[in-house]
Amino acid sequence: MSLKRILTLGAAALVALALAAPASAVAAEWKHEGAPLAEHVEIGLTGGEVFVTEAGGMICNAAATLTTEGGSSGEIINYETTKCMGLFGELSACEVVATEEVPWGVDVNATDLTITGSTLVRVFDPECPVGEIESTIPAMTAFLVEPEAITEIEYFGGGSASIDGGSPGEYEAFGSWSVAPEASGTYGIG
Repeated sequence: MSLKRILTLGAAALVALALAAPASAVAAEWKHEGAPLAEHVEIGLTGGEVFVTEAGGMICNAAATLTTEGGSSGEIINYETTKCMGLFGELSACEVVATEEVPWGVDVNATDLTITGSTLVRVFDPECPVGEIESTIPAMTAFLVEPEAITEIEYFGGGSASIDGGSPGEYEAFGSWSVAPEASGTYGIG
């Protein structure tokens, strides 16, 4: 290999490293009013959710709390569904009487969030032909209308659901949350 070719390849490698360094040096993180967040916060979320299983579908009011201490991660805790209405199938006349949840992980990306480990157990009223649905979504994307100043979060994900302890079948959920007024627009990512 000639000296000219070695120098050309070396220069190309240095240019590639220089271009890649700024992108990899700055990781996305939680922000408060544009500055990196360095304290524990709890952000209230309210909105609605639609979920669909092999037994049918429902629409519910949903509330949750997003917690973080800054950096590039957080958790969704205190997930609660209320005022559910059956849309079709065996769930059409059912009422959710209890929801148990496991904290869900939240990872910060450049312009959206990834929610991981979303597991819910919904218990239905005694008149419902379905007693319980346990659903799991391994990972779902949460889209942010304004990533730098979050006011609304829209999410969609698919996974599996076990109905009354049976074999897992298909499950999908989508919805949106509004950020509580006291925090709306003050927290973001970047």
